[in-house]
Amino acid sequence: MELKNCNEDSGSWGMDANSPASTHELAIPNDLIGCIIGRQGSKINEIRQMSGAQIKIANAAEGSTERQITITGSPANISLAQYLINARLTSEVSGMGPL
Repeated sequence: MELKNCNEDSGSWGMDANSPASTHELAIPNDLIGCIIGRQGSKINEIRQMSGAQIKIANAAEGSTERQITITGSPANISLAQYLINARLTSEVSGMGPL
């Protein structure tokens, strides 16, 4: 396998630029969604740019304690986006402060 820069502008790194797009969904507790979004969307935009994935965060459903995140892209893009989201959550929960 060869790693190559698929799209210089987006900063995405993938194994194959022609990989079929797929979708993955995550549920994030409402009290932690702020650390994923960041101030004025800065953190989620950073994750989008670094991973090259399309990431959508659903509005909070009434009575729900979680927000749905939908990640779309190549398997490599999705994997990187998941890793970056998990890293943000881990740093927040463990009290290490913002990454």
